[in-house]
Amino acid sequence: MRTDMTMNYEYIDPEMAAMLLETNDNNRKISANTVASYVYDIINGNWDEQTGVAISIDSNGVLRDGAHRCKAIVTAGRGVWSWVCRNVDAEGTYDNNRKRSNVDQITIMRPDYESVYKSTRYISCARTMISQSSRAPVSPKAIMDYTDSHKEALDGFFMNMPQSTVPKISLANVYCALYLAYLQGVDIDDILSFYDILCYGMSTSETEFPVIAYRNYLLNREAGARTGTLNEIGRCQYALKKYLTRSCTKRTVAPKELIWDFPKEEK
Repeated sequence: MRTDMTMNYEYIDPEMAAMLLETNDNNRKISANTVASYVYDIINGNWDEQTGVAISIDSNGVLRDGAHRCKAIVTAGRGVWSWVCRNVDAEGTYDNNRKRSNVDQITIMRPDYESVYKSTRYISCARTMISQSSRAPVSPKAIMDYTDSHKEALDGFFMNMPQSTVPKISLANVYCALYLAYLQGVDIDDILSFYDILCYGMSTSETEFPVIAYRNYLLNREAGARTGTLNEIGRCQYALKKYLTRSCTKRTVAPKELIWDFPKEEK
């Protein structure tokens, strides 16, 4: 079939990106979070210019796909190289597929990773660790960089932790809380013991009351209830601290400050 479409590898500077955005008058609403993530990658040298995903301009000169990239270029004040496809169908349907999740993108880009580092649970923990350190949007590239640069500590914790799910208990915050404790020197065997009681609810001693109390809290939370990531991490840390000190409390609380805090990254 004959087509007038052309494909060229071009440098998109902020001026050109702004001109393209002026034609983008009938597209989906731009996501500020997506743009912020792209800007962070562009400024910090993490932007991948060789993915092959083209900026698409239709036969009327209207930007059909690439608005978030163009907005990020303008905001960052820096250009990037990109494939540009011109004369695409002015009445076609664009970008109507399911968005790739972080899990999808990391699985594709780093097939060498162990399955644990391509799990939703790990990626959620990594996102929290990164965001608390940099306060910047967390992209798949940032997660992969974090994984590569912290591999020894991550292996010591995540490669020892069970990967099975537990009905009605969300374990992302639990993993993050226990990983922070591990980084501060809590023995992995103590962490595994705490985790085993938490998951299966099998208690043989009053010293395990803090874990059971925390388990009951998780099981009795309303579906979708949110009290903040740091609050939830703190509550898990409180239960772990009470368990380690053999305190027979039946309470579960969120401390005002984390018992085991996020480590500060070296600049």
